[in-house]
Amino acid sequence: MSTGAVSSIGLVVRTLIVVSVGLLVTACVSSRTISATVSAPLAPLPAALDTTWYVSARGRDQGRDTRRLVDPDSLEYGLVVYHRRPMDDAFTSAIQLRLVDSVQLTRLDFEASLAARRDVTADTSGVTVLYVHGFGTSLHEGWQYAAEARVRSHHPARWVVFCWPANGLGLSWPRSRALFSTAYHDDTELASASRRALARAMQSVLAAIHPSQVILASHSLGARVVGAALTNDFPLQAVLVRHPLRAMAFFTPDVESSWFSDSILPAARGIARRVLLYTSGRDRVLAMARQINNSERAGLRSTDPMVRPGLETVDVTDGVVAEGWLTARVGTHHAIRRASAALFDLTHVVGGGFTADCRRVIGTARVAASGVWQLTTQRPPLAIGEGVCRKDESLPQ
Repeated sequence: MSTGAVSSIGLVVRTLIVVSVGLLVTACVSSRTISATVSAPLAPLPAALDTTWYVSARGRDQGRDTRRLVDPDSLEYGLVVYHRRPMDDAFTSAIQLRLVDSVQLTRLDFEASLAARRDVTADTSGVTVLYVHGFGTSLHEGWQYAAEARVRSHHPARWVVFCWPANGLGLSWPRSRALFSTAYHDDTELASASRRALARAMQSVLAAIHPSQVILASHSLGARVVGAALTNDFPLQAVLVRHPLRAMAFFTPDVESSWFSDSILPAARGIARRVLLYTSGRDRVLAMARQINNSERAGLRSTDPMVRPGLETVDVTDGVVAEGWLTARVGTHHAIRRASAALFDLTHVVGGGFTADCRRVIGTARVAASGVWQLTTQRPPLAIGEGVCRKDESLPQ
């Protein structure tokens, strides 16, 4: 057997080992979290209820969630309410949530509920985050990740999660010669197919919230959903060209770097006042996706970071996270819900309408010679004080 063949086999074996460990840790962490946050009884505590809205493109079978993609006119709208234990440190402490209720709403009631919440929230900027989850995320996991991300950001912005029919926990029965990658390939196909459903969901969010107050934030393969919608849905583009989004953020996007740079970014720049790329040098699933697709992924930090006009690139590798030693090093892919510094940046700096230099002023990031912002190990403040940072005058305040 040739040296090249041996090397190739070794690479495959190492990849499978990393995949297996990554999925095992992710499954263990997720199952432990679900057990602790949903099923475990909580001692009597002062009421702390958090509401998260959702739009689901996942079909149901006798009330049970499925991976069937529904027609855009048949989306499920609703909200979920979690009871949250008070904690000492929202940035690094474990978050204990208990699902109190989930309510399905009509589309009009969903819009009315979201709009009404806008009027009573403590968030003076009125920001709403429309979050598109990534690979290996079930309906209930999507709810939970959005709720945890909102708490972790320490910001009162409203969160809406768009749930497309991804595999739960990233697992699927393998076909011949596919092994673990079956779930990944299935999710990739469904992500692209979900673009019309996302466009319809965005219409409902924008009916309740002005685009200037909306941040569209996608994670992982969720960027493929967003990218497909941006480059194919011309009615959506027409609306947003007239009334741009406050921002569009791509968290560790699992899309080809060339597609992101050549197609997604130009489309996003035309319909969002700020476009952000959050990259990481420690995302194991993106590293595996690079092997599967044999192409660089936009969200995986490389030696040549992506720097483009009209794009804020933020390296989150060293930012404050709510992870233990093992999790931080294995790099579970659903880290957006634990990426405290990145979530602070998204909601307080970007959502607050501050200039990019605010990161340097408050010490949460430094700018490299390349122009890439690098999050530091400094713990973010609870809020950005009045007059500390300059407002971006190009944004509606």
